[in-house]
Parts: sequence; structure tokens; C-alpha cells
Amino acid sequence: MNYTFTPEELFSKGIVEAEFFDPATDNLLGYSKYVVDFNPAGSMNEGEVAAGPGNGLVMMIPDSARLNITATTADSALNNMALPVGGTLTGGGIVETVTGITAFDSTLTLNNAAAPLGGQNGPVCYVLTSTGADKATVEANSGTAYPVNTDGTIVGFAAVSGNTYCVKYFVARSSALQLSIPALFAPKVVRAHFAVNCYAKNVSGDVMQGSLIKIRHYVFPYYYFTNPLADTLGQTSTGTVNLSGRCLTYQEAISNGTCATNTSGYYGYIVDEYVNDAAGTAAVDGIYFIGLGAGATVAVGNTVVLPIKYSVNGVLTEISDMDQVTFTSSATGVATVPEGGHTNTVTGVSAGTANITATVTNNRTGVTYTDTIGVTVS
Repeated sequence: MNYTFTPEELFSKGIVEAEFFDPATDNLLGYSKYVVDFNPAGSMNEGEVAAGPGNGLVMMIPDSARLNITATTADSALNNMALPVGGTLTGGGIVETVTGITAFDSTLTLNNAAAPLGGQNGPVCYVLTSTGADKATVEANSGTAYPVNTDGTIVGFAAVSGNTYCVKYFVARSSALQLSIPALFAPKVVRAHFAVNCYAKNVSGDVMQGSLIKIRHYVFPYYYFTNPLADTLGQTSTGTVNLSGRCLTYQEAISNGTCATNTSGYYGYIVDEYVNDAAGTAAVDGIYFIGLGAGATVAVGNTVVLPIKYSVNGVLTEISDMDQVTFTSSATGVATVPEGGHTNTVTGVSAGTANITATVTNNRTGVTYTDTIGVTVS
């Protein structure tokens, strides 16, 4: 694909969106639309080959290519924090709670008390203060852990009937997410997708200065996290989670999954997508019938497919949405196209010759492109 002396002069900037998927199931494992630091950085050995007089440099055979990604997100979602350590994220997390309990005798009773995370003595509680005359004594012992029986009664604390006590203890909350961090980290290998905004500088009829024109998609089929559990926060700044990683090689295969098309594999892909280009014509600069030579032939009553492709920046490209292309016949009594005119097939009606024209309009520039081919019906 040749470049041009009138480029769009793209500039990428802004907050990056990140998605992380399970390569085996395509289920979403992590997501952030607040990646504030994103930096793909490749490296390789030069692989010099030297020979001849003076041991001159003859050629380069690069090796040990690596692709490292720096990615830091400004949001601290537990799903994202779980990915670099391979931890398990569940509901029913153990949390602290504080409640006031009025004593009707010398015992206090709690509901659904649980052992603290990492606790070795089962459910416990702390009596923080009292509304009665025993307030000073209670507060002096507020750091004492009192066991809680299975029936909820606090063991070892003597309450005074009529007093209200402030009690701190632990419960399992169904909606509280809990991340278990394994002692042996097992970073997830995911399919990673980062989306970056691209802005255009030059001013013309189709690109305004400083306008958002493209989204650049970085896709890494196998992405290995390299910074386990780095959650950084400050008094005047939000916390950040380090989602940096390295790309592993990926063998792209044809549809049946058996034959790789590139034996050295791929680390990933970069795709530039025009904004508001659902039609897929924003970069189209031509349309051409392919492989038909001087024209096509078809028998009366039969149908023939007319191979056709877009030109995108001078490269012949498959048409992603044939509804954007209109086909017309110069002689419908000889050859017709299907109703609606968006299918690249022609049916012979009677002996003779007809011209079939394909038309597409670039939805960004408004320029229309056509190509015509003769069809002989016999």
C-alpha cells in the first residue's frame, strides 16, 4: 500500500479503553475505559551478519523480538486487579460492621457473626463503648477480641441490663466482592484490546482541524500480565492499577483451525477505524470488477457471479457490506440484476450484450466511484 504526500497526519491522544477476554471462551474478564498510560514498546536483537574484508556488515537477521505493553488504569476494579495475580473473585466477602445492642440481661447477642479474614479463632467481636456507667471500663477494653458462639452470644463480656453497647464484628455480605490473592501468582493469559482516539490535523472538505477521525484498535490475542497487584494511590490522586503485560506469539489459522498462515506467528494487530463508518466506505477510493478480462458470459436463464472489490488506499479489498454498492444493467431485456440492485449477480434474459455498472459513494468525502463490465448472454 503506497502512502501519499497529503496524509491525514493522525495524532493519538487521550484516555484509552481496555478489554480483556478469555481466549478459550471469549467471555469478558476485565474492562476499563480509564487507561491513562498506554505504551506499546517493541524490542529485538539486531542479528548482525558480518563477513569479508574488515568484517563488514553484510546484512541483518533480527531475532528475539518482544512486544511489551505498559498500561495503567485510573479505576480500581477488582476484576482488573484479579487478572495479574490469577486470583479468585467471589461474592459474599467478609466485612466489618458496627451496631448498637441494648442489653436485657448480662449477655449480648449478634446476628450472622463471621470470622475475620485470616482470623484463627472463629467469629470474634469488639465492644467499643457503652451508654451506661461502665463506659470507661468498656472503652479501656475496646481492643479485646471476644469470641462469639454459634448462637450469636458474646463470650466473656458482662453487660449491664438497660445499657446500649456499640459492637464491632464481622459478617459476610452477599454483594461484597472478595479477591483471594494466591501465594503463587498465576497471571492470566487473555485476549487484550486497547482502543485509542486518533485526531486529524490537516484542514480540507472532509477532515476538520483537531477533529476525532479514527479509533485505533490494538489487539493482542495472547497477553500475559507482568505486574501483579500494583495498586497505587495518593491523598490527592486516584488509585491506579498496573495492567502492563507482554504479548505471546499467536498462530493465526484459516477457518478450519488447522493450517497456520504464518509460521513465525503474530504478536498482535493494529486496526485504524474511521469514526461513524458503519458503511465501511470512508477510505474507499475505487471499485473494480475482478478477474473477468474483457467481460463475462452467461447462458439464457442462468446466473453468473461478478467478482468485485473496493480499492482502499490503492489496495484491492473485499467489500464488507454489499448494501453500499448498487448494480444496474444497461439492457434489462438482455441481462438483469436482482431486485434492490445490491447483489453482484447477473441473470441472462435473452441473447445479446448488456453493460453492468457498479456504484459506491465514499460516505466521508461524498465522492462516487463506478466500474462497468460487459456481459454477453447466449
